[in-house]
Amino acid sequence: MQRTRPEKAVRFLGNIEFDYKMHFLPELRAVVNLGLDASRARIRENFSNNSLATYRVINSGANYVFNSGKNYSENQTMTNTTLDSYLAYTKTFDGFFKKFDIQGGYSYQNFKNDGNKEIYRYNETTGVREVLPNDNNPNNRYYNVLNLQSFFGRANFDFDNKYLLTLSLRADGSSLFREENRWGYFPSAALAWKLKEESFMKNVNFINDIKVRLGVGKTGQQDITGTVGFYPSTPLFTVGSNTSQYLDNSNLYSAIAYNEDLTWEKTTTYNLGVDFDLFKNNFVSGSFDIYKRETNDLLARVPLPPGQGLSDTFIKNVGSTESKGFELGLNFKLIQTENFTFEIPTNIAYTHAKVTDLKDVEKISAGGSLPTGTNVNIAEHAVGFQPYSFWVFQQLYNENGEAIPGAFVDRNADGVITNDDRYYKAVIPNWTFGFGINFTYKKWDFSSSFRGQFGGQVYNARKLTSGWANRAIPTNSSSLSNVLDFYNGEADIQFQNYNGNATFSDYFLEDATFLRCENIVIGYRFNKFYKNSTMRVYGAVNNPFILTKYTGQDPENFGAIDNNFYPRPTSFTFGLNFDF
Repeated sequence: MQRTRPEKAVRFLGNIEFDYKMHFLPELRAVVNLGLDASRARIRENFSNNSLATYRVINSGANYVFNSGKNYSENQTMTNTTLDSYLAYTKTFDGFFKKFDIQGGYSYQNFKNDGNKEIYRYNETTGVREVLPNDNNPNNRYYNVLNLQSFFGRANFDFDNKYLLTLSLRADGSSLFREENRWGYFPSAALAWKLKEESFMKNVNFINDIKVRLGVGKTGQQDITGTVGFYPSTPLFTVGSNTSQYLDNSNLYSAIAYNEDLTWEKTTTYNLGVDFDLFKNNFVSGSFDIYKRETNDLLARVPLPPGQGLSDTFIKNVGSTESKGFELGLNFKLIQTENFTFEIPTNIAYTHAKVTDLKDVEKISAGGSLPTGTNVNIAEHAVGFQPYSFWVFQQLYNENGEAIPGAFVDRNADGVITNDDRYYKAVIPNWTFGFGINFTYKKWDFSSSFRGQFGGQVYNARKLTSGWANRAIPTNSSSLSNVLDFYNGEADIQFQNYNGNATFSDYFLEDATFLRCENIVIGYRFNKFYKNSTMRVYGAVNNPFILTKYTGQDPENFGAIDNNFYPRPTSFTFGLNFDF
């Protein structure tokens, strides 16, 4: 092995809770919860003797040198601390007003990432690997902190064991935003009606329980660190390296893009639902919900005016979206006897979202990077269409259903193919579902779970990179190029290449409908294995199969672009459970 890069980490997870009941007022409790998640990691990259990656030619080719030893190192410390403290008061009453409980408290979360690196370079004269000097940051240190704080309150009221009311309010603050925009306020209210407790439902025997719910609430979203770092609203500069100095000992400073007007993304959800339990032995139980969700001050990456930082895009509160849908969950207990039970849990959901406003623009890039170059994106958020839709050309086909290379529909009938002929294709599925099959027979047990989706699209990027005829032509005399199988339909021999508009053709979009088996578990229990103990032996397989017409690697891709991501493995497990 010529290169080793071990990564070692030590992690501590700790949590302690104090729960104190006031002696002078037994209904009042004080609760404090403290948590710590701390880790220390170390990375060391080393090359062995005569490693080819370290080979350097020196003295105009007269000599050479190998560089064994350390090539890179990094130390990182992550410290995440949490504090939750609140007062809780509960009181019960006789009469119509049965009970109420109220809570009020404070929450603190701090996430700190502190580390340093040792970076090396190869001396152009001697060929020897040496530490890359950085006078401005000798240890190549990085330090990031995210702080979240919240004040919250919640009250629950029970009227006559029939009518339940919940009111809550949160004030959340994030260090990602400037002081004047730091806090977001998120109220919610919910009402529930236990219909089964009403006199007119007492004699309806096939209904064991039924409850109607109505709710409205606002939530916030601020997690943009993965996109723009930890200081997106603060004007900062980055120091250039020693090699970028125009004058000796004079550093160059580059402005980092920022937006001082950033604030919370806010989502308001309206919900109407019903929970039910029907027939003898709880034969059918479940819930049904319909909802409408409105998001405002949407945090999205938008183009920047020229000159504002060394970037052409940045995060902005740019617009609004609206989504509607329903969720249905049903649990069927088909058989319940002393020796045999058979149960099928199911769920299905539908959602449809639409971009309703982007302030002063009609569309913004949503990413969707294609493997053809830098910043070649296909996804956009466009007003009037579903978020993250693909902007594509409509491929033309011959009478045999075969794609015609370079031919697209002239949608605006102006005689030329331009970007004005592209259209938006929704790729996120509207329908999702899941179900399970579970049963027990005496000491045997069996469980399984399945999930899937109807519709949606996935861009088969494997065709784009390896599915054209000229790809099979070697580019040099010492290697071959990987290509898809032209004989079984994975690729189309008619396409010599995929240059120009072909990259953005809907030819690469395929139906992403699938049914995936998540897991299957079979077990057997030995009672009184040892004295009063029991033992269960089980075998399990995760991700055993998927049913789909998609021709690529996997239709379940959250970016809707199948570009040879790491495949989901199928794993087998055998285990023993002891209960003493």
